Amino acid sequence: MKSSVIVIGASGGIGSGVVARLLADGYAVVAVGRHRDTLLGLADRLKQPAELTLLPASVESESNGRDLVQQLVALRRRYAGAVVAIGPNRDCGRLMDRDEVFLEDRLHAHVVSQFTAARHLVPFLAQGSPNALFLSIASGATEKPWPELGHFSIASAALRMLGKVIHAESQALPVRVQQLALDGPVHTHRNGDYADSEWIDVGRVGQAVSELLQNSDGTAAVVRLDAGGVMHPVFEKPN
Repeated sequence: MKSSVIVIGASGGIGSGVVARLLADGYAVVAVGRHRDTLLGLADRLKQPAELTLLPASVESESNGRDLVQQLVALRRRYAGAVVAIGPNRDCGRLMDRDEVFLEDRLHAHVVSQFTAARHLVPFLAQGSPNALFLSIASGATEKPWPELGHFSIASAALRMLGKVIHAESQALPVRVQQLALDGPVHTHRNGDYADSEWIDVGRVGQAVSELLQNSDGTAAVVRLDAGGVMHPVFEKPN
């Protein structure tokens, strides 16, 4: 059995696919989610594996982040990494037809929650699990606005820069900090009824996460996963 991996947003479409792949690759997984019932549903779908630990918790606020770390400390484990797969609902519609509260809520759900996760988990991993990987999962919607999903594109662009900033500010720590940027929509168990055949399969996302945990040196702040399932490290051009 390999070291444990923390997966935040474990019961979501992408998170559950990542959990399944990590378990298949021999990792123990600490599945973190806001709701106990959805975590129990995840365990049922995966046939109740002994290597899966369910941890109802969130990173929606500073106090939530502190509570999560306390629970992880109590597990007394060494971690290979933490994967953050959280984001807002993709409510379709013109952004200009919404109000500021709508955008604030989406930015908080997508960007602030990921920041809270990093603020608490990066130091936690650096202290007790040297060379662990903190990996946030983000969307390729940062490059151009997706139709009827302008708020999602704005949040994705902010999240991309957040990943770069955290990567830069963590250089002195014994932890790898990276972002896996998905170039398109992902086919998961939640959208099988309408997913396009050209969408990225969630199994490939899980495989990419596993490969980064094992092999990445953490040099690139962002690693793209293209529609064909191939990873491309993204390096900043020198000034």
